[in-house]
Amino acid sequence: MKKETVFAALTGLLFACCGQEKNVCFKDMWLEKDTVKREKLQDIMQSCIDRITKKEFDSFDNAPEKSSSNPVLKYYDQALGRIAKEIPETRVKPGNAVIWYLYNMGFVIKTPTVCFGVDIHHRHAEKLEPFLDFLAVTHNHNDHYSMPLMRKMNAAQKPVVSNFFPNYAYTKARSFVHEIKGVKIYCSEADHNAKLKKFTMPMEFVCPTGDKSFVFFTSGDCFSHDFLNKVSDRIDLYALHPRCGMIPVKAAEKLAPEVTFIGHLQELGHDINVWRWQFSVGREEVEAIKKIKRQAVVPVWGEKFLWDGEKLHGCQK
Repeated sequence: MKKETVFAALTGLLFACCGQEKNVCFKDMWLEKDTVKREKLQDIMQSCIDRITKKEFDSFDNAPEKSSSNPVLKYYDQALGRIAKEIPETRVKPGNAVIWYLYNMGFVIKTPTVCFGVDIHHRHAEKLEPFLDFLAVTHNHNDHYSMPLMRKMNAAQKPVVSNFFPNYAYTKARSFVHEIKGVKIYCSEADHNAKLKKFTMPMEFVCPTGDKSFVFFTSGDCFSHDFLNKVSDRIDLYALHPRCGMIPVKAAEKLAPEVTFIGHLQELGHDINVWRWQFSVGREEVEAIKKIKRQAVVPVWGEKFLWDGEKLHGCQK
């Protein structure tokens, strides 16, 4: 196919996507099981994201009272709104765990006995404090934390596990083990990149749910799989940043998780084409991980998952 024909096809697709943005509901991705339809929604969302400037996002993100007609920014708020509504409504059965994904590398995990957050960044993040028993933050970059939430947690005497925010759970140790409400948190140390040495804390969370434990591992913005070491024989869910030096398939080989989440794709606090990555990047990593007979997923903001004691399932309600 000629270059002109390819360009025309891509341009046509872009304009088609732009025309659909006004009518699309990105929340449909929470319910969509069909891969083709889900990816189509992601592509429409991507076309909108690619026109959101850092200035526009920062202006919105730093003004909790501000509203926006931009469908992606509305979806950003809808994602946290869903999580804040569903946490108290969700009754987790013994042996199960529920996981919600939020923005770059944010997670809320609820078991029958505890609820906690990891790397939560959102302009309304403090709304989650009443529901969280503790918070964990892998490193001191603001796309991985929300200071109002951290301060509110501290004021409520709830631990914030980090290597930079002084409170009960603060540590600078090379490795450290916390135990909070039965959850064991194994913290280690990793480079973020060649300049930011020992900046990130990969964490492994062992969460009792009854007869079995749900094990969640996040490497935050870890530079290389060489820094990753697991304690548990089995990792049920692993979350990684695919473009900070890490080779996702190498990390998946080393940790051997049941499921790998490819996150941190849409960091809107950076300029367009500067440390932002498209959904297509996530899909490429999913396919690479599938080749080593492992499962991988590109989750979307606000998406909810159920761990049934053996497998992870997307929640269709």
